[in-house]
Amino acid sequence: MIAAMMQMFDCAMKEETIFDISFEDWEIREGGYCQVQFYQTPRAGFDAIGVDWGDGTVQDWPRDRYNMAHNWSKPGRYRVKFDKRLKWFRFTECWTVTSDNKILVSRPAVFPIQWGDFVESAQGTFCAWNNSEHGGGVQGPVIPWGKSIKSVFCCYQFCVNITGGFPKWGPSVTDCTGAFDGCTGLGGAMPPWPKDATKCDQCYQNTGATGIIPAWPETMESVRMCYKGCKSIEGAWTDDPSLLMPATINHTEGMVTAHDDVVTDASDALRALFYEDWGGTRVRPE
Repeated sequence: MIAAMMQMFDCAMKEETIFDISFEDWEIREGGYCQVQFYQTPRAGFDAIGVDWGDGTVQDWPRDRYNMAHNWSKPGRYRVKFDKRLKWFRFTECWTVTSDNKILVSRPAVFPIQWGDFVESAQGTFCAWNNSEHGGGVQGPVIPWGKSIKSVFCCYQFCVNITGGFPKWGPSVTDCTGAFDGCTGLGGAMPPWPKDATKCDQCYQNTGATGIIPAWPETMESVRMCYKGCKSIEGAWTDDPSLLMPATINHTEGMVTAHDDVVTDASDALRALFYEDWGGTRVRPE
């Protein structure tokens, strides 16, 4: 159904979800290996996902084996590809196993390349995959979202080594919660919210977001801490309190106390709109 609709608009669907993973010499010592672990879920109607691990191993990973893992035995950079049966995956753990069976925690560098357009969720996919001591973890820019992704909940949360700007949201995204929370290497202007977005709690928290905050879509329901700690934002699309914090957002029995933390520790220009013109506990206007 989705593929047929895209063909109508002459839009090629990207079938594979792709990332590179790189292992340094210290992560795979002679006679040892490095095991990376994931959670995975195939799309409805499929009993497995296809995966090419980039080292010559290609396999179908069955649905009933929720915990997915692979061992790499040589240092280097490998391109991993999941086929279009993938619904969602998440990095969970990595262990370096030495030749004398010592087990060490590792976080090899990961370079996102492409989201497949059949993937439905990016929830927590790269969350907290960091290695501050050795420069590993998730690297590079935030790549464009796949066309079918609905949730980006905490996708890049605490990935301090990613850099660049914020790409436009995918057409299907509804949950933006924590997507870039703590990504201190990201900055620049923020794109308009997805037209059907409902949640964006902590989305830009402690990032280098700049410019003005975009208008909330009518579907938005929760914006807790969305711009907390954003020191470089200059203002908002409006100074009308009823638009900045409409009654449909952060339901708090007619009060706006739950809005207080939306811009905590943000720039003075942005805080002035939310605090001075509105007030932390003032009753919403009729």
